[in-house]
Amino acid sequence: MNDTRGSARRAGASPVVLITGCSSGIGRAVALRAVRAGFTTVATARRPETLADLEAAGCLVRALDVTDDESRRKVVAELEERFGGVDALVNNAGYGELGPFEEVPLDRWDRQFQTNVFGPVALAQLVLPGMRARGHGRIVNVSSLAGKIVLPVGAAYHASKFALEAAMEGLWLEVQRFGVDVSLVLPGAVNTKWAANVPEQQEYASGAYGDLVAELAREMAKRLPRGASVEYASSVVMRALTDPRPRLRYPVGLDAKLLLPVSRLVPGRLWSAWVRSHFPSMRRTPARAVEPPVRDGARR
Repeated sequence: MNDTRGSARRAGASPVVLITGCSSGIGRAVALRAVRAGFTTVATARRPETLADLEAAGCLVRALDVTDDESRRKVVAELEERFGGVDALVNNAGYGELGPFEEVPLDRWDRQFQTNVFGPVALAQLVLPGMRARGHGRIVNVSSLAGKIVLPVGAAYHASKFALEAAMEGLWLEVQRFGVDVSLVLPGAVNTKWAANVPEQQEYASGAYGDLVAELAREMAKRLPRGASVEYASSVVMRALTDPRPRLRYPVGLDAKLLLPVSRLVPGRLWSAWVRSHFPSMRRTPARAVEPPVRDGARR
């Protein structure tokens, strides 16, 4: 990225915000709020044909696959050329890879991290030189309560969100002196189509952890529809985007506001007991393990 180009902005131009994952849910709602608030709003998704209504509302829509380096560079380079840089980045694109730790293939772990961690990190690296050159900028990341607490059958997803939390907190510490603010928005349960984007889990149903998979599915079906609304979640993202003195973390929803402090204060065993109370199969006595064969000359 060219620093000098990023510093050449039109006088009085509206701030440019780049938002990922706008095909549905929180990303779509944030794009609509941003364009109505006067931002030059660049709404992106892997399939730009899903963004027709956002374009009609005044957004500039572009195809962007956050896992593809050429796609990332193309969009940021265009905004540098056309507007002189990106004032704010909202890393919203992401999904949840759910499945037992033992059985989720490594290529799915890789895809999870490419989308939830490396994509946001790469986009931040692309826009940061221009932000530093101008002496201001804002990077808002839609993380999750899953980046602070862990439930069974979600190791890959939780690990990606924990990694995003750590990466962006590290960035926050480094770039404050340049006038760049970094925030993490942590939704708990939100009433979106998030579960529809979870990869197929049927392959795990007949395995050793099939009971846990079924219990998690029931918990999600029960809790997500009762979660915070998309409109409320998007309003919190906009607060992080526009606060004069932005915070590092913004919880979304009653569950996030309650569980975040509890997870820090409650001992591990008590937290484990609370989790087990919601997953009956975790309370069962495990089957007796098969003893390993005894080597020659070894005593039992």
